[in-house]
Amino acid sequence: MSTFLVTGVGGPAGQNVTTLLLERKHRVVGTDMRTLTLPGIEFYPVPPAGAPDFLSTIHAIAVREQVDLIIPTVSEELPAFANGWKWQDSFRVLVSPAEAVNTANDKYLTAAALSNNGVAVPRFVLPSQVHSLEEVARKLGWPCISKPRVGRGGREVIWHPEQDWPAVAALNDHYILQEFAVGADYAPNIFLGRDGQAVVIVLEKTELKEGIVGNAKQVKRVDAPDVAELAAATARTVGLLGPLDIDIRRRKDGEPVVLEINARFGANIRHAPEVLDAVLSTA
Repeated sequence: MSTFLVTGVGGPAGQNVTTLLLERKHRVVGTDMRTLTLPGIEFYPVPPAGAPDFLSTIHAIAVREQVDLIIPTVSEELPAFANGWKWQDSFRVLVSPAEAVNTANDKYLTAAALSNNGVAVPRFVLPSQVHSLEEVARKLGWPCISKPRVGRGGREVIWHPEQDWPAVAALNDHYILQEFAVGADYAPNIFLGRDGQAVVIVLEKTELKEGIVGNAKQVKRVDAPDVAELAAATARTVGLLGPLDIDIRRRKDGEPVVLEINARFGANIRHAPEVLDAVLSTA
């Protein structure tokens, strides 16, 4: 039995990772910004990822509980761990290299890195790069999507028809504009090892919380080799390792394109337990 510290234990990814670990008879220590009472785990409240004492608080918990592996499940925590964790020799964190995490954390940098290396993404621009609805039509097409460059889930992801041009024009470059891929929506869950080998489970989003965009309410496992191949290529191109949750959608012509990357376990990991088992086999 190993001891795992799961951050964001009150969120969907944290809850599902914890459930899978408990099913496998491991001990789980959980943290969250909210005070929670969860059966079967030792819980600690922690400050937000941006707080000066976030990492030292996590380290103190790891020392007290003699943790074998720290598993972040909150996107905002990943840059803090990747760039600032000073105790990797004593307490290993399941996080990708800093440069890769910083790229994945910014949706514009993600799209640029993938596009520059021949990995399919929707057409994209910063708001400052378009100056009229006709230019949006030419560069992206209407309708289009706007979303924060740094953010998670469906927060502020907005579908814009042509008549929304005034709202699109008001956005600053903290946002990215993307072509709207109208086809099937996928959330492949992936583990990429240091040897380059990938475990990929393709989940199709069959219902979305915001209707046509956003997080999945329901998923199903599907056989989609082109989506699996694209997910693995995405991880390798950015330089990510470990568990990942990648958003991919098909264009009208059926071509899959990468929307964004979550460099951590996804909210639907219970449907892809092989990804967690791959992590445990290397822990």
